Amino acid sequence: MNKIDGWTGKLLHIDLTESKCTEWNTLDYAERFIGGKGMGAKIYWDTVSPQRDAFHPDSPLIIMTGPLAATFAPSASRWIVCGKSPSLYPENFAYANLGGFFGAALKQAGYDGLVIQGKATGRVYLSIDNGKAAIKDARHLWGLTTGKTMRALRDDLGEQARILTTGKAGENRVRFATVATDAGGSGSVGFGAVMGSKNLKAIAVRGRNIIPVADADSIRELRQKIKKMTGEGYFNLYGNPTPLPETEMVKKVHCHGCPHGCWRSLYRTTSGEEGIRKCQATFFYSFWDKKQHGDLTRASFFATTLANEYSLCTMELPGILLWLEKCLEHGIIFEKDTELPVHKAGSVEFIEAFIKKISTREGFGNILAEGVMRAADSIGNGAKELALDHFTQTGRGIAYGPKIFSPSALIFATEPRPSVTELHEICAPLIKWALWYTTEGAFSYVSTDVLRKIAQRFWGSREAVDFSTYAGKARAAIKIQNRQHAKDSLILCDFAYPVYDDASTADHVGDPALESRLFTAVTGKEMDETALDRAGERIFNLYRAILLREGRSGREDDYVPESQFIEREEPVYDAFGMFNPDLYLPGAGDEVISVKGKALTRDGFEQMLDEYYELRGWDVTTGFLKKKKLEEINLTDLVDSLKEKVL
Repeated sequence: MNKIDGWTGKLLHIDLTESKCTEWNTLDYAERFIGGKGMGAKIYWDTVSPQRDAFHPDSPLIIMTGPLAATFAPSASRWIVCGKSPSLYPENFAYANLGGFFGAALKQAGYDGLVIQGKATGRVYLSIDNGKAAIKDARHLWGLTTGKTMRALRDDLGEQARILTTGKAGENRVRFATVATDAGGSGSVGFGAVMGSKNLKAIAVRGRNIIPVADADSIRELRQKIKKMTGEGYFNLYGNPTPLPETEMVKKVHCHGCPHGCWRSLYRTTSGEEGIRKCQATFFYSFWDKKQHGDLTRASFFATTLANEYSLCTMELPGILLWLEKCLEHGIIFEKDTELPVHKAGSVEFIEAFIKKISTREGFGNILAEGVMRAADSIGNGAKELALDHFTQTGRGIAYGPKIFSPSALIFATEPRPSVTELHEICAPLIKWALWYTTEGAFSYVSTDVLRKIAQRFWGSREAVDFSTYAGKARAAIKIQNRQHAKDSLILCDFAYPVYDDASTADHVGDPALESRLFTAVTGKEMDETALDRAGERIFNLYRAILLREGRSGREDDYVPESQFIEREEPVYDAFGMFNPDLYLPGAGDEVISVKGKALTRDGFEQMLDEYYELRGWDVTTGFLKKKKLEEINLTDLVDSLKEKVL
């Protein structure tokens, strides 16, 4: 094989049924789909029969890095797990994005990705050591928590082993069971359950190869540029460790190749418990903790620790608990039916019982283990309607939602499980604007004028941040989806990219071309901002094609729940509400509006959807793909499989 930069050139296919390992050529996929989500989606398209469910042995578990992984490109530690998700309602393609060191180790071991199919006859783990793969007995690991599994494998293989594993929830096929890795990494949408269905407890990787890059000097220059843009001492929304009750922060934890770090930190409680915490997972139980105790206590720390050890998704658990309480309030079920002390929600006693019952599928936990939408089907009597107050029709919890951010309506409508990277691209600059507005510029320089310049550069128009109108929102949603699908194929950290604002310049407008320049510097293949956006568009259209092939009905299924059209004041649990409780947003001119208690309008949503389809080059009436568009973006090989859903 000719020398290549960035990629290793090899994918490893593992057939667990036959205990067979085969190498595939990365470059069969890389030119059109880059890596990460794009490459994973195309492999899924090529290997999965739409009729197979998530737990069928043929349904692949796909683990994919990107061309920037294991290089010194800044904040390029990410990697993905993808396949048919058992947590979606109905099951469909989805992916989870993780950090830490596992992805870099996989590249250094010689592989750009893994494709795992089949089901082992016994309980196994996969060992990959610098290009040598082996399927090994895991009976001694079965039943262990994620932390104990990692410890046991490192005792056997050495401290340099990087581990991906699942806990009891994955073993018992809880539909929202997670996969866990080093540095506190956790991946959602049920791939822990897919591992369990394959009798696969863990994957252990050791790699020592150096990944070559085309232009090391350009990478160094870009690292310095990004450091200058983000600024030392400048307010970084994600850069400060989070204070936790009854704990001390031991140290910040950086993922592979990260030059600055985020909230990810190692904490120790006064009783000696340790755990890595970051972002949403840190506080998923805090609402109930405060309600039970009046303030945050050790219960919040314990809840996250236990969820991670048993491999339950901390994005799913609070939604389930909110829904369960609503069902009790409405008399749909009674506390004795749940076999749980729900009146003690917020306590250590409750969360321990809650997590263990779900993870082991014991009693009522067996119903909850199916996820909110399927549990609501089992219970009936209005339980589904209550679920749709907090979840989309496919079972995705609503955060950074359409009632506040109108472009999010299109993202939630067209994707069964919108990635948080897309939702963050909308809320992150608006949080910085809100801090500017609410502190009169003391904590942020992202003024309304700066925000409009950012919107023009990143979202296609200044009116994209005028929230008194629906104009410009469709174009913004498309640009965000394209950019994030490209970013999740490179793969780059969500907390670092895109760099919307620039601390070092007078206009403070960031640079959306950084990602394409990094790609070129690492791989030696020329790609500018426009070409990377086109790749993102291709990958998003491939994703749309997968959804259509597996039963989605185009426009008929592109909607948001009824709750998003109902005006009412309700708690906002995400970061935007934390920093901006009155939900201020920029309007026209110098106007600032509050969307507190407001909602989408039906006419506005339909207007945005029409414009979205038109700009996408899809059929406006049906939401189906057009052959002309697929030809334009080099996806003609999808046409025959889509039949009447390509016009």
